[in-house]
Amino acid sequence: MRSISLVLVALVFSSLATASPAALYHDEEALTTALRLLERGNARASLTALATTAGARDIHLLTVSPSRAAGATPAVLVVGNPLGTTPLATEAALGLARRLVSDEISGRAAAMTWYLIPSLNPDGATGFFATPRVCDGVNARPEDDDRDGARDEDGPRDLDGDGLIASMLLPDPAGAWLLDDDDPRLPRKADPAAGERGLYRLLTEGDDDDGDGRYNEDGPGGAVPGRNFPHGFIHWQTRNGPWAASEIESRALLEFAFAHPEIALVMVFGETNTLKAAPTADPTTDPRAMKHKPPRRLARGAGLDTQKMYSVAELLAIGREAFNRPNLTEDDVLSYLSLGPAASPPPSDRKWWDAVSTAYGDSLKAHGPDAPRVDPTTSGSGSVEAWAYYQYGTPAFAVDFWTPPLPVAPTDSLSAGEAPPDTTATGDPSLKALATLGDRALDGDGFRPWREVELADGTKVLTGGEAPFAMRTPAPAMIDSVLAAPLAFLATLPDWLPRLDGIELEIESRGSDLWDVVATVANGGRIPYPTAQGRRSRVPQPVAVTLDGAEILEGRARQVIKQVPAMGSASVRWLVRGSPGDMVNIRAAAPGFGADAVGVALREKGGRR
Repeated sequence: MRSISLVLVALVFSSLATASPAALYHDEEALTTALRLLERGNARASLTALATTAGARDIHLLTVSPSRAAGATPAVLVVGNPLGTTPLATEAALGLARRLVSDEISGRAAAMTWYLIPSLNPDGATGFFATPRVCDGVNARPEDDDRDGARDEDGPRDLDGDGLIASMLLPDPAGAWLLDDDDPRLPRKADPAAGERGLYRLLTEGDDDDGDGRYNEDGPGGAVPGRNFPHGFIHWQTRNGPWAASEIESRALLEFAFAHPEIALVMVFGETNTLKAAPTADPTTDPRAMKHKPPRRLARGAGLDTQKMYSVAELLAIGREAFNRPNLTEDDVLSYLSLGPAASPPPSDRKWWDAVSTAYGDSLKAHGPDAPRVDPTTSGSGSVEAWAYYQYGTPAFAVDFWTPPLPVAPTDSLSAGEAPPDTTATGDPSLKALATLGDRALDGDGFRPWREVELADGTKVLTGGEAPFAMRTPAPAMIDSVLAAPLAFLATLPDWLPRLDGIELEIESRGSDLWDVVATVANGGRIPYPTAQGRRSRVPQPVAVTLDGAEILEGRARQVIKQVPAMGSASVRWLVRGSPGDMVNIRAAAPGFGADAVGVALREKGGRR
């Protein structure tokens, strides 16, 4: 009997490891089980813990090695749900992991190492599975947010007992909000220019538990890890953390990334979508169109007035002449200026970014109707994706996977030549979309009707509105269909990456025993290595080209190529002394680009590989 039971258990685990996943969101225990099954069923998968949070939860790291042995290979880092508010992002990371260990992945993706973190913020992610459900994304580190000497004493509360922490309309003559006349379900800001007066304050559902006249200002937990990264970090803002990388989760990811310079691409699954379109800054704040005070080093070397303003073009010309650096670029000059955090990619990076975005859009259209939907949120302060691109220096894309479709009137209901109605004329179009979607979002927990409840002091308030997680979380039955097309495209992203595509050697005799040796390194990818921003950040290691086997008279034994153009090449040169037939060995390598080596004999007519 016992042997039969063991066989049944083995069969169950085997089927779980190979069958397609059920349409369910994975809580902490289920996610751990799913990842362990992936590891157990696939020799290329390895599961470790990146760190353990203040809430004693492991941040899982699944490493998927290349399908064929290739030595040290460039890698992809996938970060899921850093804000803790998008359970679908964790499902996407898990779905991608399943594809990687199957035969569905081909091309360069199969030859790279993948580091997958399905949930960077496991403490915050528990809010989706909690009772009541609460969407705030904070980790479990206690924090005195209101600085009153007590921690976590005044947080949100489920006043109406529906199991959700939604919104609350608090009557206030100085409030800015009212309920829409056309659709009383929807709160919107009053328009004083139209003679409207606000009636409410719009707050998170809860009471003034500590009696200080404020509501929900010091809830459980400390910070949102996905807002705790260095780029654009804002100090002294609740939920960002006391300083950049103050949190276990963010610090662990930073340490891991810097310990793995082979990471050539970062994908962040969450609320934002920079794959759809590259980030843009206000054109009026473009540093190239502004004048700047010269940096001290440049001012001293070129004898410039430190109080005078110069354009970037002027500083570039002055720097080239003063320091005898004809290859100085605008990006080099910008890196010396104190401009604050960058908000948009350099123009040369926009070219490949726009091309990737176009391919992404075309791919989604090819898999079905491209219906308009609520726009994803923009990257906020201290985000993973901004740090990864602007400071870590790799191509980095944030991807969201679902928001409610925007309501569109049926075409057969419009008269000839009549345009569809403007759904953004009043109120928040995203709330309208969610209200229109109704019970199809989160199995009925999409938009809640307003209900009157009474606070402890007798004040009557309205509770309801957008349910927690509803704006980015479809019903579980939709998970597989929603993720299918985006994951198929994401698995092809490595094909865009820069890659070392061989070394070509040219050897020419200079008479006697002298030889010119030129090594040309080719990039077979559609993105340069490093990117323009990577050059500016100086984090990705440049391509190092080394020569041995002959006496070097000109050129260093180890030379660095600052950038190899997309689908192009770059060269280094040596003058060496050697006898005909002597072997010289050339090696080119960079952790995020690849490595190659070639040996060739010195001979009169030169050689080529």
